[in-house]
Amino acid sequence: MERQATIPDYFVCIGAQKAGTTWLARMLARHDDVFMTPVKEIHYFDHIAGLTDHLGPRKRRSRYRKYHQRLWTQWSKWREHRAQGDWYRNYMRATLDDDWYASLFAERGDRKIAGEITPEYALIGESGLRHLKRLAPDARIVFIMRNPVTRAWSHLLHLCRSRKLNADALSTSQMLAMADEERFKALSDYIAVLNALSAVFPAGQVHLEFYEDIHADRRAALARICQFLGVADDPDRFSGLNERHNPSQKARMPADLRKELRLRYRAMARDIEEHVGRVPQAWKREFNLRAT
Repeated sequence: MERQATIPDYFVCIGAQKAGTTWLARMLARHDDVFMTPVKEIHYFDHIAGLTDHLGPRKRRSRYRKYHQRLWTQWSKWREHRAQGDWYRNYMRATLDDDWYASLFAERGDRKIAGEITPEYALIGESGLRHLKRLAPDARIVFIMRNPVTRAWSHLLHLCRSRKLNADALSTSQMLAMADEERFKALSDYIAVLNALSAVFPAGQVHLEFYEDIHADRRAALARICQFLGVADDPDRFSGLNERHNPSQKARMPADLRKELRLRYRAMARDIEEHVGRVPQAWKREFNLRAT
């Protein structure tokens, strides 16, 4: 028997990785009508599909310790952190199942909508999205796409940092070998995500954004997202519009690597233009697409 809906008034941003999702989470958390989970990325659907281990006991304990560190060191935010205590205790429950996930959005006060942002949900495919829809049939899904060449470069720099590699010392072939890793390719495949979304959710429940459009006018982007979420645009709450989070190593993309990445992603860029109806001008210049 199919489960009844357990998460009302819910949204999730499913990526893309390195496309400004941390910035978006910080902005939406400042809105009086939006509840964002204190842990930005819950990772429930990729974890239960066996795709990642972000909900393993060790990682959850680490996040719980960091919460207590913030609680007792960030005195100016003590009340804010103290109010998150019950949420974190619930987050640390032993059983990870649909009821556990739904409970993370249950205590939201008088906020109109609750959500989370996990870029790795781009990996869960049609079956994972159908699971999500069973829990929240009216879910609102945000998907952000970034120029696949610059997204790949940012992702490569992120991997270099996490693996303690010097990006400037790596050859193009070494960089491309990382880009050939299964997880990297899956996170780069926007068309697979768009097709899965189209198969599961009506168009009105999916909101697409381009990273380049967001950062060309962040205020306008937040207004569009607020409208999609059904909350009032609240400019006074969105301080720090130009904040930058999770910067990668500062390194210039080698010309030969850029050439190879353009060849890799040009067909996908054309497909996205056809699917969405447009792409930003930066994409057109990158892939030499015909101007409209």
